[in-house]
Amino acid sequence: KAWEFYEKFTLPRRVLKDPNSTDDYRKLEPGEEAEGSALYSVWGTPLDEIGDFGLGIYLYFYSLVILFGTMIICICLNIPMITHFNSDDYPMNGVSNFQLNIGGNAVCEDVIPVCLAPATTCTCYVNEIPAGSTALVAEPLRFELATNGASGNLSENCALRTNCKLDFNNVYYDMAMLIFLVIGLFFLAKVQNKIVEEADEAEQTAQDYSILVQDPDADATNPDEWQQFFSQFGHVSYVTVAIDNGDLVHKLADRRLIARLIAFETATEEERASMFDPTENQTMFDELTDFKKKLIGMGLSSHISSLRKQILTYDDEIRELCNKKYSAVKVYVVFETEASQRACLREMTVGIIPALMNSANNIPEAMRFRGENILAVVEAPEPTDVIWVNQEYGFQHIIKDYCITFGTTIVIISILGVLIKVISDSQPTIAGFFVSACNGGLPAFLKALNELEEHPTQGSRQQSLLLKLVLSRWFTSALIIWIIRGFENTLKESFLTKAAAILFADFITTPMIRIMDPAGRFARNYSAKSAKTQEKMNSFFTNTAWFLAERYTDMTKSFFIGLFFSALYPGGLFWTMLSFVTCYWVDKYCLFRLWKQPPMMDASLTAASRLQMAVVCIAHAWLAGLFYAGFPFDNLGTTGLVAATPTVYRVAADGTENLVAADAIDADSKFQYNTWDTTATWSDDYSSWRSGQVKPPGVNNLKDGFADSWWMSSEQQNAVKITSIVNIIILVIVCVGYFGRTAAFSVYKLFYGEYIAVGDPNPDLYSFVTGIETYVPMFVTDKLPLPLLCCDLDLLDKEHISFTADYSKQDITKDSIILDIQKNGVDTSKCFSVCKQYKSPELIQSENAKGK
Repeated sequence: KAWEFYEKFTLPRRVLKDPNSTDDYRKLEPGEEAEGSALYSVWGTPLDEIGDFGLGIYLYFYSLVILFGTMIICICLNIPMITHFNSDDYPMNGVSNFQLNIGGNAVCEDVIPVCLAPATTCTCYVNEIPAGSTALVAEPLRFELATNGASGNLSENCALRTNCKLDFNNVYYDMAMLIFLVIGLFFLAKVQNKIVEEADEAEQTAQDYSILVQDPDADATNPDEWQQFFSQFGHVSYVTVAIDNGDLVHKLADRRLIARLIAFETATEEERASMFDPTENQTMFDELTDFKKKLIGMGLSSHISSLRKQILTYDDEIRELCNKKYSAVKVYVVFETEASQRACLREMTVGIIPALMNSANNIPEAMRFRGENILAVVEAPEPTDVIWVNQEYGFQHIIKDYCITFGTTIVIISILGVLIKVISDSQPTIAGFFVSACNGGLPAFLKALNELEEHPTQGSRQQSLLLKLVLSRWFTSALIIWIIRGFENTLKESFLTKAAAILFADFITTPMIRIMDPAGRFARNYSAKSAKTQEKMNSFFTNTAWFLAERYTDMTKSFFIGLFFSALYPGGLFWTMLSFVTCYWVDKYCLFRLWKQPPMMDASLTAASRLQMAVVCIAHAWLAGLFYAGFPFDNLGTTGLVAATPTVYRVAADGTENLVAADAIDADSKFQYNTWDTTATWSDDYSSWRSGQVKPPGVNNLKDGFADSWWMSSEQQNAVKITSIVNIIILVIVCVGYFGRTAAFSVYKLFYGEYIAVGDPNPDLYSFVTGIETYVPMFVTDKLPLPLLCCDLDLLDKEHISFTADYSKQDITKDSIILDIQKNGVDTSKCFSVCKQYKSPELIQSENAKGK
């Protein structure tokens, strides 16, 4: 029975709209049963049908498809760079990491000994580093400068020069890719906005007919008054007045959850009949051991008797809350026609400031509530997007929550950054494990932190989570790796392997963990077997909670890392492309088989992700400039003066010294090189440079943040100039086109409001749209299979509730404690929000014709 419950109740199902059709489906509501229904096919369901789960989810999968195609084009534009890195012109000196071997990379550990100015001769002792036994490819010898030879001789005036030559003409292909991405983002915005418009016209939802009043009069709790006021724009089909009863609803919901836990352990009717017997309860609790009682007191254990005591405590608190006076905090109005909704928004939309000041001159008296209040009216979110227990929290409360949680996020990320830097300087190996631990643990912490914010909608909660996750994942996955790498390690395999490992994990490891769903599978296959009742067993067959914001951040993180390192590691674009493929199919499987059915969400997360991708383009241009300017990252620059050939000894692992023949030494070793001793203290005239010699003009290095280019060739200087110009252009475009536009609209909305109609109004009447919902106050939690209803159901058409069930069992306004309070003469109807239907003449005529 539990598996049947799982397949027919938990998993999303679809059914043909018309039995005679073969491909026109509709999604069943949670709990709805229909003959001929079936599960969504993972392979056979087209992308368009994913729109049944909401526009936001459809656009997420659509974005994965677009990014897959984008990565193919980016890889093609990087072919010259990939070819160059894999050619004999760029000796990699062997790469053991197989992820790095896919495609090209800038790893270069081929070095030559050189003499440092002012010395005209030098002696270099170079240690041989044999290939590691775990290498997946043949790895030649690598070298490091020895502090002294076997005989005790020091390496004097000697350094190791990176012996790789970069083709700086490839900068043109890199910048072409960048320009393509920026232009593509603007076209993507237009395409996705067109999809939003077409979706709005193709399928009618409650949002298309509804408006939200954000600042109702506190005592305006009668829906009839609101119906009469908004009827000036057209027939009003529903009015929902939300009141500030979040505490009461939370207490009733918690009471339900505890009663459910008790029911899980009471299999017989006799046991359930005495569920709340105080006398029996106290006797049972007194019989527990002292140790058990201590565990219960610390929240580390539970027992039926302690659960019953919690029920009694909640009963007292609920009685007190039912005697409280409640105020209207939000009002949802559903019109019969879309044209009426648009007329209302067009006439009543005002800026935030005029609404607060109650001083908009363009709003006539007839459109002021009670002749005085200039209402803040906006288009309503979808019904399933509303978090009803948070409707009472205003703008100031939400901003305070934002400041606390974002401040905490920034502090935590900063502390982790400092710790990673300190650990990296002292124990580089441990630093890698610490970064991995941060990548795994920080998102979970931020999701818990985000739950402390009291958002009015799921969409705003997800947007807040999106920004926190982006900050944390970008920082711990790429930025901190770049910061702690050490300048001279930029072309080392040990550095680029970290980026390759993250991209490979996005491609295979992370998706496989999602599809394995270890916690869910363990609960269904093992934990469920210990259940005493069918109800408890069914509780193990609920799906995994998930966040659309987390999926978007995973997508943009892969895009960010792939682009961030592509100048050094263009082969990483290949793993990025594959990660979008695996995410598409794995997430599609999870949506149909493993994840909880999500609320309907709009395109706001998609718009936010486009903005993040624009920031990624800026980050790539910045890092590409650093790469071309800093190459070859050995902190050396030639003086142009020819010196005598260095005397070079190769020191084997056993300490044996072998003199290298003069004709076997690279020609570039015959030049003098300058380096900057970063441990010295400089005065204005650059004294104290290399044992007292005056520092040559312009000698500095990119790692120390200067702009001089004494170590660059003319081709290298040209590449840096091109990246700088493109970077400035892209920065201006993004700041004006994205940030500037957003800032301008935000300021505009403060004074004038913003309402832009999408497409033409649909002529369909709300009351005749199949499967449409209304704004029914409810409490949603992952701990229950279905929402709890929090209003008088006799005032509305139950066909407009967003799920199918025995609604009497979901109605907390009829709970035993509420009925008991009513017996004491308390009018509990004033303790709950109201959702009231007003039938249109067309609906009344239709029902009369059907004999209803």
